[in-house]
Amino acid sequence: MNRKWITVCLLGLLICIPLSQLVIGMVGMNRTIIIAGGPEQGLYRPLALSLQKALTRLGRKSEVRTTEGTLENLKLVAEGKADFALFQPGAYEGLKRFEPELLQGESRKIDAAGLEQVAFVANLYSQPLHIAVREGSGIESLMDFKGKRVNLGVKLSGDYPMARMLMETLEIGVGELHTNLTYTGLVEAFERGELDAAVITVGMQANVFRALAKSGKIRFLSIPNHEALAAMELHLTPFSVPRGVYQFEGNPVPRDTIQTVATGAHLITSSELEGGLVERVTEEVLSSTFQRENKLQELFEQGKSFANSKPFFPVHEGARWVYEPESRTLLDPDIVEMWENMRSFIVSFLAAGFFGYQWFRKRQERLKDNKIDEYVRRVIDIERQQMNLDAGGGIEDLDKLQVLQDQLTELRQECFKDFSGHNIQDEPGTDCFLELCASLSEKLNSKMTRLRLGGDIQRLAKAIEGEK
Repeated sequence: MNRKWITVCLLGLLICIPLSQLVIGMVGMNRTIIIAGGPEQGLYRPLALSLQKALTRLGRKSEVRTTEGTLENLKLVAEGKADFALFQPGAYEGLKRFEPELLQGESRKIDAAGLEQVAFVANLYSQPLHIAVREGSGIESLMDFKGKRVNLGVKLSGDYPMARMLMETLEIGVGELHTNLTYTGLVEAFERGELDAAVITVGMQANVFRALAKSGKIRFLSIPNHEALAAMELHLTPFSVPRGVYQFEGNPVPRDTIQTVATGAHLITSSELEGGLVERVTEEVLSSTFQRENKLQELFEQGKSFANSKPFFPVHEGARWVYEPESRTLLDPDIVEMWENMRSFIVSFLAAGFFGYQWFRKRQERLKDNKIDEYVRRVIDIERQQMNLDAGGGIEDLDKLQVLQDQLTELRQECFKDFSGHNIQDEPGTDCFLELCASLSEKLNSKMTRLRLGGDIQRLAKAIEGEK
C-alpha cells in the first residue's frame, strides 16, 4: 500500500472513530432509562413507578424492570444494565459475610470493578429492624431466642443478612429451627402457631406489619443497647418506631415505642450516567410532590440532610450539585455533557485537518517538483529542435529560430506564474531550469544574429555583382 492510501486511512480513522463516539453519546441521551424496581408486591416497585413518572415529566423515556430485590438491583447497576435502582445498604456485604456461597453463581456474582461504578443518589426512607414475637411463645427478651423457631427471612432478601447479624450478636448459631419464609408465609405461620419470632427489616409502610397487627397475636421487642449495635455497623443508625404506628385504635401496635436500628433505602445509579439527568432526578426526589406521593415522611421533614445521609457509595456528581450547590460548575450540565461528547471529536477533527493540510501541502510540492521536471523536459526539447537547425539551412531558418525563442520566453513566464519568487529561491530544480533557459536563449540569439549577418552579407554580395 503506497503512502497516499496509508495517509487517507489514518485520516479516516482520526475522523470516524471520534465521530462514532459522538453519535453514540447523542443516541445515549435519547435512550430508554432502565429502573430496577424489585418484586411486584415489594415496597421498591411503587417508588420505581413514581420515579418513572418523574422521568416522563423530564422528557425522558424510562422502563421499570421487575427484579428479585436489592441484590439483583445492585448487580444490574454494577453491570451497566440498569440506570437507577433501589438498594438496601449492607445487604450485599452481609451475604458475603454469612452466606458467601449464595453469591458464587454467575447470576449473582458481582465483579469488584463493577461495584466501583455504582454511585449514590439519595436516601429515600429508613428500614428499621423489627423483632416480631408471637404471644405465648415464651420470648420476653432477645436472649430467649435460643431454642425458638425464628424466621430469618428469604436468603437473598435484605432481611436475611440483618437477621444473621443480630443472631451473631446474640451468639446464637443458625440451625434447623430457623426458617426462610416470605412475608406471606410468616404471617400464616404465626397464625398456625408454627413460628415463635421473626426478624424483619423493611420500611414501616410495608403491609406485613399491618397484617401482623391485625392478627392480634404479635408484639414487637426493642433491642437493648441499640445505639451500640448501630455504632458497630456503618450502615445502621439508631431508630425509634412510634407506639401505635401499625394499629392505633383499640390495642395499639406496637404497645410502646420500639428502640431499634435501621438501615436506609438508597436510590443508586451508575457513575457513568450524565450528571445533568442525575441532578434533575435528585431534585424530583426532593420535591414535595414525589415525597407526598410515596409517603416519605422522613425525607419530607428533613429534606437534604436525610437524603444525603450515610451514602454507602460515592455520591454521584449530579446529586452533589443538588446537595452542595457550591460544587457545581458555572456552565449548564447539559452543555458540559454535550461538550464532553464532542470534545474528542473536535480534537480529532482538528488533528485530522492539520495532518490533512500537511499532506496536501506536500502533495502540492510534489506536483511542483513534477512541473519543474516538465519545464526542464520542454527546454531540452526546444534545444533539440534548435540543434536540428545546425545541420544546415540559411536565412529561411531565422523564422523557425524566432518561434523557438518565443516558446522559450512563454515557458519561462509560465514557470514564474506557478512559482512565486520565494518558492523559486527555495526550489533547487528552478535553478537548473533558469540556467538552461538562459543558455538556450543565448544560443538562439547567437544563431539568429549569425543568420541575419549572413543574410545581410549575401544581399550585399548580390548588390555588388548587380552593379558590375
